[in-house]
Amino acid sequence: MAMKRIEAAFTLSLGEFRMASYYGLFLRHRRALQILFGVLLFALAYYVGALLGLGTPNPLVFLLAGAYLVWGLLLFAGTERDIRRYLRTPQNLIGCEYRMTVEDHRLRIEIPERQIRESCNLHKLVCCFELNALFLFYTTPQDVYILPKRVLQDEEVVSLRAELAADLKERFSSRFLPKKPKTR
Repeated sequence: MAMKRIEAAFTLSLGEFRMASYYGLFLRHRRALQILFGVLLFALAYYVGALLGLGTPNPLVFLLAGAYLVWGLLLFAGTERDIRRYLRTPQNLIGCEYRMTVEDHRLRIEIPERQIRESCNLHKLVCCFELNALFLFYTTPQDVYILPKRVLQDEEVVSLRAELAADLKERFSSRFLPKKPKTR
């Protein structure tokens, strides 16, 4: 069955761009950030336990947690710096009018203000992610186009999700898809 044509015209907001940037940060540093949050949670539980008299506090635990906290803050500050740097470039796409069309297993992107016209087969996308409020289309490992869900009807979101899952298979990630049982 052919997918119904989906057309969207929108202006990308700074909040949507920031959400995509932080999602990219969490993808790139997933394991390190899991360790960071684990260490901070352990240090907090250790501190509460020490306050309750369950042992003597070891300053090394707090030093390690502090070092991880500083690293995490520097990582987030670096992302904010990169966002601000991007906003200062004359080619930034925040506030530009986008036109996206998905039909016949094809994605078309137009940003007239920047003379951008791109078209690619969905199955040739590097990957695609569905977040709560966005679809992220990676046409190359460095180039991502953002489609906010706010501009789509509910049935268009469901249809697009199904199409991306069929065309991209493991290269499409969405928490809204049913979980597949893991095979050993």
